[in-house]
Amino acid sequence: MSLQDLPAAGEHPGVRPDSRLTPELATAYESGGQWTPQTLTSLLADAAAAHPDLAAAVDAAGPGGSRRAMTYAELDAYVTDLAKGLRARGVAEGDSVVVMLPNCIEFAALIFAINRAGAVYTGIPVAYGTKEVGHILASTGAKVVVTQEQVASATPLAVVRASCGEAAPLIAVRGDSGRGEGEITLEDLAEPSAAEVRLPAVDPRAVCHIGFTSGTTGAPKGVMNTNQTLIAVLRNWLAYFGAENLGASVVNAVVSPVGHHSGFLWGVLMTAYLGGTAAYLEKWSPAAAATFLRTERATVFFGAPTFLQDLLTTDLVGDPRCTLRAVITTGSPVPRALPSAGRSAFGCWVGSAWGMTEIGIGVSCRPGMSESELASDGRAVPGVEVRVVAADGEPADANTPGRMQIRSAGLFLGYEGLPDRTHEEIDAEGWFDTGDTARIDENQLVHLEGRSKDIIIRGGENIPVVAVESVLYTHPDVIDVAVVGVPDERLGERACAVVHSRTDGLSLADLVQHLLDNGVSRHFLPERLVLVSSLPKTPSGKIRKAELRERLTSVTTAAL
Repeated sequence: MSLQDLPAAGEHPGVRPDSRLTPELATAYESGGQWTPQTLTSLLADAAAAHPDLAAAVDAAGPGGSRRAMTYAELDAYVTDLAKGLRARGVAEGDSVVVMLPNCIEFAALIFAINRAGAVYTGIPVAYGTKEVGHILASTGAKVVVTQEQVASATPLAVVRASCGEAAPLIAVRGDSGRGEGEITLEDLAEPSAAEVRLPAVDPRAVCHIGFTSGTTGAPKGVMNTNQTLIAVLRNWLAYFGAENLGASVVNAVVSPVGHHSGFLWGVLMTAYLGGTAAYLEKWSPAAAATFLRTERATVFFGAPTFLQDLLTTDLVGDPRCTLRAVITTGSPVPRALPSAGRSAFGCWVGSAWGMTEIGIGVSCRPGMSESELASDGRAVPGVEVRVVAADGEPADANTPGRMQIRSAGLFLGYEGLPDRTHEEIDAEGWFDTGDTARIDENQLVHLEGRSKDIIIRGGENIPVVAVESVLYTHPDVIDVAVVGVPDERLGERACAVVHSRTDGLSLADLVQHLLDNGVSRHFLPERLVLVSSLPKTPSGKIRKAELRERLTSVTTAAL
């Protein structure tokens, strides 16, 4: 298929009330080559044609946790069977199919199958409860939900059943147990009885994915992407970073949940784009992850800083069998000392990348940068425009903090069913307000200072939360930390450091002295310390600061 075979841009399916897209913008992206006729399923088909016998996906989900592998030829055939099974059960083009599974080969296959069927994929992390799942199912109007009875302590099948509401979707259950009346198994879905079903030509312009934000700042929002926007993100970042820096034969350790945007985009899709092997880790634990990376001879992984911090406590540190070529930390602010520690520990390139569900990756470090450049958050990825604006909406001067805005062919179309919210966040010129505070220096390096909602304003002075947290992470007793604002009648807010510590004896005085010794201004020092056994996080590793603030305002003791 070529773009010339499709309707004119005025009929572009992405031009809708809850979208940023205009016919003129669609024409510009297509004529400029930023949008192509590739689709998610064509990425898989191309890889299967080029590398039919290469392992496309591996996991440890066989009997007794044994290793399983599927070649590209096998995966491509399985995807076709699943796609036909979806169509045979009434899934039409544009219908929603939701997957709530742990990381596994079947999850990857379903993503491509949903696309091959012309439907819209949405993933849900298995840790979500009825509130989040009910919201997502209602928002998408899902026709089919694929899940399983139990994943560790989570019970996603029970959660799905309790969340369905009146318009109950067909539930397909992975595994041999748990299927109820009116439900089918995943094996049923791929039965050859659907062999005569015809599959549609997939429109690269159509919405193919609705990914929900993590909900750390409110109800999760459905982020709409097309094949064109998703592939533009992959192409832009890989051209900037250099695919060769991920390993000659890419083995991508998919440790982030595939139900989250990071595991979906940088795990499933990027691996197929590169024709590499995706190794799916079902559940994160530091020791299991270290063994998995070593056994599968992983060359790369993407993950929140938490994952890298955890690996630094394992026997993978200094292990000559470690085959990692690159570790990209993304999803939440990266402590400044962490990449350097990772490089020393694993003998590979480690750096940060900034992204959101709405943009993929827009700012990134890359190999070849100096140590001083790697201390920043990197530069705008080519094909992505980044600017910082002051309170009056005008561009901020160099090194002056302001709100970071993004414009790109890889930017999402809008929030599904929320036209007002879409046009609040994306202006008439296509600039998306990220909600992050940042500054851009004279070398075009971006320095993130935190979420605008996370900025603490004490007595009229802004406290750069990310900068303070980065220094606190270098304290030898600090495992994890978040600095949040708590209400104060006189100053408006005061800063509180919530710390997961290696010792019970860590004091506020210790932290304050450490900050002062590292050049942090007295104006930015926290005035309260709360020690915790762990910090509340999303499945993708982001700290839930809104939850922390709520809990802090309701207690006066030193324990949460």
